[in-house]
Amino acid sequence: MPDKEPRKPDEEITVVEDGMYDSPDVSDESSNEDGKDVKKAEETSRSESGEKGSSEKKEKADKGKTAVMPGSGFGKFIRGISIKGWLLIIVLLMILICAMLFLFHRNFRVQEIHVVGNNRFTQEEILAISGVKEGDHLYSHVGGSLKEIARLQYGKARQKIISYDPYIADAKVYPHYPGEVYIEVTERRKVAYVAMPDGYAIISEDSVVLEIVTGDVPQGIPEIRGLPIRSAQIGKKLDLTSSDGYDICITVLGAILGSDANAQQDGDEFNFLSHVICVRYCENMTTFIDLDIPGVDHIISVKIGSLQTISDQMTWLRYAVVSGYFADKPGTVLDMTGSKYILR
Repeated sequence: MPDKEPRKPDEEITVVEDGMYDSPDVSDESSNEDGKDVKKAEETSRSESGEKGSSEKKEKADKGKTAVMPGSGFGKFIRGISIKGWLLIIVLLMILICAMLFLFHRNFRVQEIHVVGNNRFTQEEILAISGVKEGDHLYSHVGGSLKEIARLQYGKARQKIISYDPYIADAKVYPHYPGEVYIEVTERRKVAYVAMPDGYAIISEDSVVLEIVTGDVPQGIPEIRGLPIRSAQIGKKLDLTSSDGYDICITVLGAILGSDANAQQDGDEFNFLSHVICVRYCENMTTFIDLDIPGVDHIISVKIGSLQTISDQMTWLRYAVVSGYFADKPGTVLDMTGSKYILR
């Protein structure tokens, strides 16, 4: 059986110069195609991974943007405030701080209360009447009339004090920063009394009835006689049918009180008013003073002259009483109506 011919290869064998055989790649085309497929797959993979990476980066960037949005918005808001806006904010903060200090700082609380001018009433009584206490806000009692409010005075506390007793003529109540309150009381003095059908009405130098007493005659003050009195009510002025004689008597008593006050400033403690028995108003605008003088066993009646010089007259008369002018003289009436004083 004839030998079979050897099978020829599909491609010829090429001899390479270095003596090695290089068999042609029968699958070049397929490998090229496979390479293209692999390359394409790699490019697709890279594209997908790139898209995935970019999408992840985008998501992260979006998350980062979302996280900083509030901060960046607040910063934008701060940067958007104008100079006038900042000034307004600063002013409002200053107002708030001042308001807090005004409400709560201890210097705006009452720490000390000073009461002056009170002789008849104690400090405790005045404080209880006023209603002002330590620890109160320094300006919480400001009130009353517009004038009192403008001056930061305690108008209501003042009215309480004045209306408490007729002996209190006036009062001032006001704060003094830091932490102090002053209460200045002006008291009335009893200067005379008038006889009533059921007793005696004690009056002040501004004609206000301070007390109505029965029984014994009031001591230490003179009586006013010759007045047409209708009625008397505590805390009110005397009700008179005519005030002419009363005004003259009050003017004379005021001059006597003035002479005492001037002398007491110089250290003279003699109380001239307490030695005046009465002031008598007579017809024709004539007024007499009856004196009980120490060391003289009889009453001296003094006829008053012009009221224009009444202060000088009472100053001289007080000096005459203190110096003993009447001690060795028998006269009982001193006429002071002329340019020269005559004792008869």
